[in-house]
Formats: sequence, C-alpha cells, structure tokens
Amino acid sequence: MARRKVLKPPIQVRDPKPWVHGPHRPVRVVLHDTESHATAGIGDIAGIFNFWHTQKTASGELAQYGAHFVVDEVGNCGEGGSCDQIQWHVGGLNTGSIGIEQIGFASFTKSVWKRERRKQLYTVARLLAWAHGEYGIPLKVQSDPRQPGITTHKKVGEAGIDTTGHTDPGSGYPLLFVVTLAKMMQKIGYKATVAATPARKR
Repeated sequence: MARRKVLKPPIQVRDPKPWVHGPHRPVRVVLHDTESHATAGIGDIAGIFNFWHTQKTASGELAQYGAHFVVDEVGNCGEGGSCDQIQWHVGGLNTGSIGIEQIGFASFTKSVWKRERRKQLYTVARLLAWAHGEYGIPLKVQSDPRQPGITTHKKVGEAGIDTTGHTDPGSGYPLLFVVTLAKMMQKIGYKATVAATPARKR
C-alpha cells in the first residue's frame, strides 16, 4: 500500500505533563480500553490523564503510566504525549509502541462497538491511518505482537509478554473492521473530520 499523509484527528485536550520515558521509533500500535464510563464533553479524557498522574506502585512511588492517545465515545481525541517518546501502557512492549486508549469496557459486544461507538472507531481508524503515513506502521493485525503492525493489549498478554492479565479492548472489539477503515482512509488520503463519515445503511 502506498503511504499517504493523513491528517491527525483534531486534538481536543492534551495531558499538560505527560509521563515519558525516552525516545523511540514507533513500529506498532497497541489498542486498549480504559474500563471507564463516558461523560459529556472531554471530561472523561481529562479524567484519564489525571488518573495516570495519581497511580502509585506497591512501594508507593508514582507509577508514571500513560498512553499517546485517548479517544472517547463520540470521537473526541486527547493526546497524552509525543509518539516519538516511550509511554508506559503495555508491560514488556512499550518501546516501539503507540498506545491508544478508548473510553469504554472490554465487556462491550461487537454490536455495542459498531452501533453505539462508531464515531469512536472512526477516530481510532484515522489515528491508525495517520500512524501509517507518519511512521510506516503496517495496517496489518499481527499474530505476533512483537512485529510491526496493529495489536491489542489482550494479544500482548496472550503472547506472554504482558503478564498482568489485561483483556482489553475485549473479545467483542471489531479489530479487523477498524483496520479496514484505516486502509480506506489511507487509500483516499483522508482529510475529513469524523463527522463526515458515511451514514450507516438502514
């Protein structure tokens, strides 16, 4: 696939002091969910940033967690730090990974994601298309999450890399649907906002 520059989605809020842990070159995207409820506006995204600044380890030190993007139910996008900097969002695979958190729950069914969270999925797909154009990250779901491409926190756990038991973004997450959307956006050089996505067939 030819690489096209795709505009990053509009950023509604940024983490003012993100935890970053040194430079890296991103080669993959790891998708997550936050296990938290949506709220009106961007308060849910700002709340995730604030949450990361309060988390501590068992020894009482600040855990310094973070992710590069947080996307809410209606497609608002928050930026948690530069993609050229490592953030801690997935044990054992942070270096080389862009982390995208999605406000929601791993218990969501495929129907919930595709019917009630469509704008959220479109923004995530646009981020994937942007990351492909910006860094050359393949728009491909990898069976081995160590390889360049698209993966999930669950797949990293199943590979034995992150042993914390995470299952996000859940078995109902329409991963191939999102990656297909990203490929379409790459093909046309996507510049429109999420509000301009095609209407669903009735």
